[in-house]
Amino acid sequence: MTSFSAPSAQLCYFSRLNDSECEAVTLVEEAPLAISINDITHAIMMVTPTALDAFAIGFAFSEGLIESAQDIRDISIERTPTQHTGIDGFAINLVVSQRRFNEFKKGRIARLGATGCGLCGVESLDYALPQLTSLMPTDILSDDILRTLKDRLFEHQVIGKETGAIHAALLITPQGEALIAMEDIGRHNALDKVLGYALKHGIDLHNHSVVMSSRCSTELIQKAVRSGLSCLIHLASPSTLAVALARQYGLTLIHLPKKDAPRIFAPSPQLKGN
Repeated sequence: MTSFSAPSAQLCYFSRLNDSECEAVTLVEEAPLAISINDITHAIMMVTPTALDAFAIGFAFSEGLIESAQDIRDISIERTPTQHTGIDGFAINLVVSQRRFNEFKKGRIARLGATGCGLCGVESLDYALPQLTSLMPTDILSDDILRTLKDRLFEHQVIGKETGAIHAALLITPQGEALIAMEDIGRHNALDKVLGYALKHGIDLHNHSVVMSSRCSTELIQKAVRSGLSCLIHLASPSTLAVALARQYGLTLIHLPKKDAPRIFAPSPQLKGN
């Protein structure tokens, strides 16, 4: 199993209008990534090239391509220039078990991943909103812990402190302790990296939480439910469909507003007008 570590941020120079002096600013790195399953291309997306092995595993897990880390036989990661621009991209090939590969070929749908919505290229509404297994009931972190998470998310960021232009996901234990923070230019990618880390290290995500810098979208709900994660906590408000799906599958969904108490959107049977 091969891995790869690349710079996560780079210096870029700019000048201001009517000023000949150049200044430097640190910007987050973005690169194209192609993911293949047993040498068959499955998805192409933009990522921040850190923890790519964890991302690939988490992506495969949250997309339902594998059921456990034991389904993966090998991972290869290559850095290669793109054909038309010469800009470096990355190619990851996951070698999975024959059983999972057969399932992959049966349900294969060509798709083009994107950091914006994550559903570009999906050709079927049934594929976009699949039936998932509901989660077991879970405990919710205390209000005191929830109110600390915004600051703790920032404290655990590395690239974000340098650039500000990146999403982050922080894994929280049932006791409210921070386990690992992952960053990426795509919010879905950041979550996949956390899920991949948990899978690699044998962490059962029941009663665990992930706090994220972004809004909560439908695909993040699906990824969390597939992985068995109990709670998603976001610094931006969720979409209506994200709330509906979280309630359907028993995922705890919490929004941390800038100037208000934590808002628990799901599960919330006490709310009127659900």
